[in-house]
Amino acid sequence: MIQQHFKTGKTIVIDDQYEEAKPLLDALTRLHVPFIYSQGKPNSDFPLPKSEIPFHYNLVFMDLNLDFKFTGGLSSEGNQKTFKGLHAQILDHLLKNKNRSFVLVIWSNEEEEYKEHYLEIFKGEEKYRTQKKPYKIISLSKPDFFTKQKNGSYKFIDGKESELKERINGELSNLKAYKLFCEWDKVVAQSVGDTIDDIMGLINHIDEEGMREDHLAKVLTAISIAYSGDEGYIKHNGNQARTDAVLLTLTQLLNDDIDRNVLNERQQEFTDWKAKDISEIYQVKGDINPSLLNNKLLIFQPNNYNLTGSVYNSNSVNVNFKNIFIDTIDEGAASKEIIKRLKKWFKIKNIDNSDLKKLQEKYCNKYVFNQAMPIEVNLSPLCDIVQDKIIYHRIVSGYIIPAKFFICTKRDLAYFVKSPVFSYKKIDVFIGLDLRHLLSCTQNEIEAKDYLFTLRTNLVNDIQTKLAGHVSRLGVLNL
Repeated sequence: MIQQHFKTGKTIVIDDQYEEAKPLLDALTRLHVPFIYSQGKPNSDFPLPKSEIPFHYNLVFMDLNLDFKFTGGLSSEGNQKTFKGLHAQILDHLLKNKNRSFVLVIWSNEEEEYKEHYLEIFKGEEKYRTQKKPYKIISLSKPDFFTKQKNGSYKFIDGKESELKERINGELSNLKAYKLFCEWDKVVAQSVGDTIDDIMGLINHIDEEGMREDHLAKVLTAISIAYSGDEGYIKHNGNQARTDAVLLTLTQLLNDDIDRNVLNERQQEFTDWKAKDISEIYQVKGDINPSLLNNKLLIFQPNNYNLTGSVYNSNSVNVNFKNIFIDTIDEGAASKEIIKRLKKWFKIKNIDNSDLKKLQEKYCNKYVFNQAMPIEVNLSPLCDIVQDKIIYHRIVSGYIIPAKFFICTKRDLAYFVKSPVFSYKKIDVFIGLDLRHLLSCTQNEIEAKDYLFTLRTNLVNDIQTKLAGHVSRLGVLNL
């Protein structure tokens, strides 16, 4: 199991004593699990990987009694603080993002003494804590598995290597959902190799070794031209845009390879991750926050904020956002929602129709409108942006508004697009776009806008399809 799900080169073993770690390293080698070894200190023979090179480890072996020179062990409060602070620092250095998807195996020669204080670094109220919370912690004792030889080296006690494997596999066997992630990780890694092999296959006919690099350079240049076009490739002033074109093309090929390998690598063992009874679907949906999940599925924040799907806070004078709002809000539904809130706010019990109408006129649309944030979404084709062919960006106007007003918007409007509800700045919201308000902006105007976030490809594609349908509609003359 361990060799099945952790064989993508994302395992690290941290132990300040190489001889103590060597039996484990040899065992991982026999299991064909790629790993990195570190002594956990910056100035050692095997230092921690550089923090500026982000890498995601999904299996971490951690020795707890690293040689921090604790006089008297962890009996003093000062040593406890130093111990926790150093271990928290190691994990924060090792794992650059706040992921919680790694399995942590901890062990030491004094397991119980060190384990108690080590686990405190994952507590939220702990001063000396790490942001890197493991998905699963497996605790082991070194003396249970290893014995020291007269020459100072260590080896497995007879039969203990198999026991260690079985112990870890037993812990992992209960992680049905997590194993599915590991399998996907394996498929993606395999797909990357397939994509590279497909391209490298174009130079396999070159017998002369010295010519292969030149020919590969020509292949990659052709790929860049295929993405950018002849004029686009020539127009690119710097190498970055040409390089981006190659990498984006490889990404498209990779996506196809991933789809193919997912279907080809189906395995029955990955059927136990889901709820046992289909009737539990409603319970499942009730136990998670759909808007937070949609936040991951629908939006992200890349370094480049001028991509297709970029969303900007708008102060455009060319768009009457009040008209967009009025045209897309169902006044009847909004009134019911607001009156319900007004009755609660003002403790209104009995009210006649004339007074109710006055309250609606005074508060309803004004209140809802004030909850909306005017936005603009960049729907320019990504290939035009990458190829530097953009003269004018295509911008569609609309608003972000709290999710409680989702039912207050009109239905079945051909020109109005609503996103699913997602979480933004810890508030459940949705986006409404009026496809009739299609504008154009120069690159300078785009760069001056107040960027918020970027819509993911699946949502962008859906909006672009509806926009294309709206723009190209023919209409029918009839009486």
